Amino acid sequence: MATPGSTVIQSGAAGGGNVLSRARLGAADLKEAIFGSFDGMTSTLGVVAGLLATHASAPKIIAAAIGIAVAATVGMGAGQYLSDGQRNVRKAVVMAVATLVGSVIPAVPFFFGDSRACIAASIVVTALAAAVIGHYRGYLVTYSILIVVSIVTVGLSVAVA
Repeated sequence: MATPGSTVIQSGAAGGGNVLSRARLGAADLKEAIFGSFDGMTSTLGVVAGLLATHASAPKIIAAAIGIAVAATVGMGAGQYLSDGQRNVRKAVVMAVATLVGSVIPAVPFFFGDSRACIAASIVVTALAAAVIGHYRGYLVTYSILIVVSIVTVGLSVAVA
């Protein structure tokens, strides 16, 4: 039975058998989910911005976004597992999945091309995802920090290129 504020995830026909078959994602997992998703979003947005500064095409942006998503997902999941003294697999998986989801968000518009509209959509979709997370948790400060980090990331990437 799910407790208030938690989400029950079931997989498989019988809903049992493996570590994630019946996982409750609640307040204890939100730290990893928020950290992972924000890290994924800002990392990928930085890569996308850097590539845009070099006038890269949409297929190159998508390829780079896939690369950073895989690297960030493995790195964040493994890092969470190794840094946790209890070696909590669930926390590591929550961190990895959140990072993967966050990493994909800024790249989605580039499946439709590399126009200015796609660039704007990437920034807007990332900001909206941050707003949803910030609103859900009541973290106006966290949302504001992500916006500042995103602007600085984009600005520095464009300046360097």
